[in-house]
Amino acid sequence: MLIIKFIIILTMLIGLLCTLAPRLYGTVIILAAAGIYAIIIGVEIFPIWVPASLLLLSLAAEAGANWLRHYLTRHSAASRVYCINTFVCNTAGIVVADALLGSVIGLTAWELLVGKNLFPRVDNISQVLVRLIVTAVLRLCCGFLMIIIVVMYMM
Repeated sequence: MLIIKFIIILTMLIGLLCTLAPRLYGTVIILAAAGIYAIIIGVEIFPIWVPASLLLLSLAAEAGANWLRHYLTRHSAASRVYCINTFVCNTAGIVVADALLGSVIGLTAWELLVGKNLFPRVDNISQVLVRLIVTAVLRLCCGFLMIIIVVMYMM
């Protein structure tokens, strides 16, 4: 029984990490893990409000975050994909340049080569990234609440 609880909690934590990525449905993973646990242990362990609240939290996290992401970034000059790719590639480029040339020379070289092209768009990119982080935090909070509700009835 302890192994089953461990696997369910591990699956829910993986789902919680998946809530941070916009294309991965972490709350659905948490909901599925709770459903599997209820089937294995017995459905009568959960009161009726628990599956209902888990379903509502999952719907609020997925549908609400998609709507909020679209609403917050609809008038931005840069697309969401461009902003995320720019941030990831710029961070990776700085790390690689630091590893190859040393921290001071690598950062200076990277900023001289790429920073001058990126600097005019930094405001747009940072606004979109902050708005995407807000939606990820919404999904993370809903997933965390779902895990708390399930773990209350596991113990």
